Amino acid sequence: MHKRSGYSGHRGLRAVILAAGASRRFGSPKQLASHHGETLVARSVRLAHEACAGPIWVVLGYRAQAMRRALQQGRVPSGETTTVRNPRWRDGMGRSLARGVRALDRSARAVLVCLADQPLVEAGDLAALVCTWRDNPRSVVASRYAGKLGVPAIFPRSHFGALKSLAGDRGAQALLASSKNVLGIPIPLAAVDVDEPKDLSHLSC
Repeated sequence: MHKRSGYSGHRGLRAVILAAGASRRFGSPKQLASHHGETLVARSVRLAHEACAGPIWVVLGYRAQAMRRALQQGRVPSGETTTVRNPRWRDGMGRSLARGVRALDRSARAVLVCLADQPLVEAGDLAALVCTWRDNPRSVVASRYAGKLGVPAIFPRSHFGALKSLAGDRGAQALLASSKNVLGIPIPLAAVDVDEPKDLSHLSC
């Protein structure tokens, strides 16, 4: 039995995790790389689950079947995770995000957007976003790091149309830059991502 960490979630919140890319600079799918005994894709799902972000959709593309196996071996019950394949994953992150938001159920009131390559983000960081959004359900709530707003971020339903229209490499950050009602939560370690194997090995030292 998997228990959440006690954070208070919110009815209607969903999570979309982007894990469709081929990770060409990494040399293999970095989503399948292990960090402290857990693949990055399974870790991202666990964090969203522990932060009570509601049902979770994982957008897959390159080596989708291997990603599904990694998720099955993860720590989150399979019934709380839905995988969605983006057949046009090569078009960029924006297309994958649009695909994930289109797959959400009709009762979704907001979506937490996460990446699978931010290994230093913790469940408490996501919970801070969730708590802020719960008190401000009409606002976008985004991480603030490296002098800008970015993901993880929560978008209310009023932004679903814009999210569904994303294409190419124009992802959530472009939408954050053009949104007026955005609350920024300092999550400095969200700036740390993984592009090459050495990035992950340095974090494990």
